[in-house]
Amino acid sequence: MGKIGPHHRDINGESSTGGIRGPFEIRDVKGNEVPTYPVLWAHDAKREQVMCFDGDSEGLPLKGATIEEQESIDKKIANIWATASNCHCNLDFRFNSQSTAMQFTPRRTIGGRAWRAIQASSDQEEKALVVWANTSLGLLLRWWHSNKQQSGRGNLSKSTLQTLPVLNVTALSPAQLSCAVKMFDSMCLRELLPIHEIDKDAVRRELDQRFANEVLGFPECVSAPGGPLELLRMKLAQEPSIRGNK
Repeated sequence: MGKIGPHHRDINGESSTGGIRGPFEIRDVKGNEVPTYPVLWAHDAKREQVMCFDGDSEGLPLKGATIEEQESIDKKIANIWATASNCHCNLDFRFNSQSTAMQFTPRRTIGGRAWRAIQASSDQEEKALVVWANTSLGLLLRWWHSNKQQSGRGNLSKSTLQTLPVLNVTALSPAQLSCAVKMFDSMCLRELLPIHEIDKDAVRRELDQRFANEVLGFPECVSAPGGPLELLRMKLAQEPSIRGNK
């Protein structure tokens, strides 16, 4: 359904012999800078309360010591940039402080250490995937599929991300896809609470209700007060591996 971006060491790491494995140096983006190679590298829980935000870093191309090394770097840069996407998955999800399982960058952006790029066939499908991933149903699957060895946190490796169960957005009808895109556009900058507070989150409740009714066509009783989705949010909020020490 989509292509998963590279491991972060292929972006800025060294080889086992100390050579160049990743073709970039990563540095923070400051002020009104416009990076040539934007990167979503690290976590900032406050800005991640919404589903749409820019990359926090940029990749500065390394300089080769020889013509041959420079050619190798240039080829790696082209390969990495080809993986840039608008959709990114939260690999190191702190359920008790973070709000979003996937996010959308306005510009195509390279995935980094904390967020891995996922390329779908179109930005419309990527928006639909981001919306789905942040509903309670999407979060349930993300939590279930995660490595939960650390309390309050769920990690994904590249291999487990490849097998993460998600809504098949390629199977949505044009009308369903259009509805999901409109939903993303209208809700992407509204703040969501951390997952351990999902039962108190009015925005998440609206997201659940709209996606279930308008995109999936579920009966209204599924998302109504006291219905199955409300019960799911209540159970997730009390799950010890989500709450951690909160």
